[in-house]
Amino acid sequence: MTRHVAIVGAGPGGLATAMRLIAKGYTVAIYEAEDRVGGRMRGFELGPYRFDTGPTILQMPRIYEELFADAGLRLEDYVTLLRLDPNTRLRFWDDSVLDLTSDLPAFKAQLARLRPDLPAAFEHWYIEHFRKEDVGYKPYLGTPVRSPIGYLKTNELAAAMPFRPWETLYDHYWRFFQDERLVYGLSYPSKYLGMHPSACSSIFSLIAFLEFRYGIWHPAGGFRALAQAMGRAVTDLGGRIHLKRPVRQVWLEGKQARGLIMEDGERIAADAVVVNADFGYAVQNLLPADARGRYTDTKLKRMRFSCSTFMLYLGIDRRYEGLPHHQLYLSDHIRRRERPFVDDSALDETNPSFYVCNPTLIDPSNAPEGQSTLFVLVPIPNTSYGVDWQAKQQSYRDLILDRMPLLGFANVREHIVSETCYTAVTWEQDYTTYLGAVFNLGHDWLQLGPFRPHIRADQVGGLYWIGGAVHPGSGC
Repeated sequence: MTRHVAIVGAGPGGLATAMRLIAKGYTVAIYEAEDRVGGRMRGFELGPYRFDTGPTILQMPRIYEELFADAGLRLEDYVTLLRLDPNTRLRFWDDSVLDLTSDLPAFKAQLARLRPDLPAAFEHWYIEHFRKEDVGYKPYLGTPVRSPIGYLKTNELAAAMPFRPWETLYDHYWRFFQDERLVYGLSYPSKYLGMHPSACSSIFSLIAFLEFRYGIWHPAGGFRALAQAMGRAVTDLGGRIHLKRPVRQVWLEGKQARGLIMEDGERIAADAVVVNADFGYAVQNLLPADARGRYTDTKLKRMRFSCSTFMLYLGIDRRYEGLPHHQLYLSDHIRRRERPFVDDSALDETNPSFYVCNPTLIDPSNAPEGQSTLFVLVPIPNTSYGVDWQAKQQSYRDLILDRMPLLGFANVREHIVSETCYTAVTWEQDYTTYLGAVFNLGHDWLQLGPFRPHIRADQVGGLYWIGGAVHPGSGC
């Protein structure tokens, strides 16, 4: 039986894997290049301000409860999760506003103001998704991937067909609502899947349903606190986390993983290796060319990777009271079906959609009293499209600050005390993310399930991949 496991990277996937393996009796050590755990979720400090990096939306807290429980621990002993209401506020191109909330009577009252028949349409959609969760989540998203033939089970196909998985997410929502505000408002998570709603499968309508049903949550202290909680759990269970220990390469003998070769040349033996580094980066940098199998440079260039994100992390000397934690402005450009709008292949310098997180009102630990942190996210092309960020960064920053009043953040530039900006190049170089594609591989039909990279490496024994590139994928 495999006993000694080395994990490359202390992102949430690496930490969760370590917890599960230790609970099953394995000896586990994690090797992390940075000075803290979390991977893209590690966060940073700038003077008195503390910022999350990576995710800001936590769905289905039961997954974390089950993770800790499976390891014999209690989640609440490590981190406190705070439920948000509303889940997200949406402002549309026509200046209408919709609060997505798990308070369903309140949500249906909003829909009635948009159009009298919409509450009944939503009720139909919502009730249908209880069964869709049973049919789709556990057999497909919640279980290990199978071979393509393994998905041809007659009973599962018969159960799935009424939900029209061949439909696009756009067509799915249009069939129920015939209102593009609802279509794009409920399908905005497709961006986290590297897809436009007109190209994304309707199976992912489950994401919106799960947010309505189980709410959206925020870890007290931020997502960096959740990462630190998972790190403490690993060490409490007896695992070891080695920080500032970059890995040069997976140590191979023939086609078998034997451990890790560290940046300083040390060899660390292991019976199995789990790689939690970004897949595209790791394939190119942690494996010799003859061990990469089909994932050659040519293959990677043919694969469809997500957009990147332009980020502004702002420490400001005031609070924006009355504004929700999550807000999203959806511009008219999201409705366009041609390139570059459908695939983020060029920078939108006139009317981009954008998101603002305002966490300090529910979690004041991230800023001095009476002050705030904000962070702003704008989808942008990944680095394969050649945007010159040295030339564009300042003007794009100014454009986005000018647009923040659309979400109620008036005069924000007058209150900025500290500021950090990330571009696609930052994600690529500082976070070793292939192409700066923060949401990893897109989720089109040829990159779903068995067509994504496999958790068990195809060409190398004892090597495993985890993270957003493998099943079930980013944000799932």
